[in-house]
Amino acid sequence: MALTIRPITNQTRWNNFVTSCPVQTFLHSWQWGQVQQQMGEPVQYLGIFSHDQLIGAALVITVQARRGWHYLIPHGPLAADDATIYRIIPALIHHLQHQVPHRIAAIRIAPLLVSSPVTDDFFPRHSFISAPLHVHAELTLVLDINHSDEALLAGMRKTTRQSIRKAQAQNVTTSIVTNDSALSNFWQLYQQTKQRHHFIPWSYDMLAAQLKTFSSTNSVFTITAQHQNRTVAAAILIHFGSTVYYYHGASVKLPSSIPASQLIQWRAIQAARARQATLYNFWGIAPDDQPHHPFSGITTFKKGFGGRSINYAHAQDLPLNWRYWPLWSVEKYRQLKKGF
Repeated sequence: MALTIRPITNQTRWNNFVTSCPVQTFLHSWQWGQVQQQMGEPVQYLGIFSHDQLIGAALVITVQARRGWHYLIPHGPLAADDATIYRIIPALIHHLQHQVPHRIAAIRIAPLLVSSPVTDDFFPRHSFISAPLHVHAELTLVLDINHSDEALLAGMRKTTRQSIRKAQAQNVTTSIVTNDSALSNFWQLYQQTKQRHHFIPWSYDMLAAQLKTFSSTNSVFTITAQHQNRTVAAAILIHFGSTVYYYHGASVKLPSSIPASQLIQWRAIQAARARQATLYNFWGIAPDDQPHHPFSGITTFKKGFGGRSINYAHAQDLPLNWRYWPLWSVEKYRQLKKGF
């Protein structure tokens, strides 16, 4: 029987379905859609139905970028299993193609499908091409935290355990804030981190929207580290479903004798367990075979806590008209400039 697609307008129904899927992501939460709308990007919460039973969900964001407008489905669509995701993608694309405004250049999917020969075959067969840039973290590190403190510490690299103890011995303290009041402190550290590492930062308004929206459902917390009466490091973490995500980090430049960032991660893992989460997602890491990757340093740091890596399929684009190719050209240039 043909699938039907229609909007879902109830937050509880949406989030209940998304969190029931075996692979979850806050980038498909109702809250993430609200963040996008606050930033001026229209959003559609689309349910995919079979015999009036909800079997899939697709958060569709209209990205109104100067380089080219496009639909973005971040870490989606989601369903009960991979077979259902493959089944609903053609129906979803057909639905979106029949409502495309003239300015929309492409449909971009960044799926939570593990990269495999199946994904390599599926997307070209449906006229997709590889996106010039990755959209979200595609190679991620996740840690099963459904263990005792002793077991988690034992699973870490020896130097990471030592760093946690060293930070405590140096009187580094931590605090947790569950509302958006921590943003001003975080922003100051974030600016310093940007200057050291030369990345393209989120805007203040975007960070404010994330904190405000997710804090309204107790789904975000900020951990800060203090040393000698000043804030020296901070992390913003999002809790959705069974997972806590390390999404933003910032710090001042500290000597190796004051490893505040390691202590923050340990406190974040402990806080995630207190929230009944079972997974801790460190977000993006670099491939093992790319030692000069810009993320190689942070990857070494993250892997010190243990965990396993997951390599998701690369973002895929379905070009809709000639407007896609200027978008492709700009992003290809950025990809070459970044080196990954």
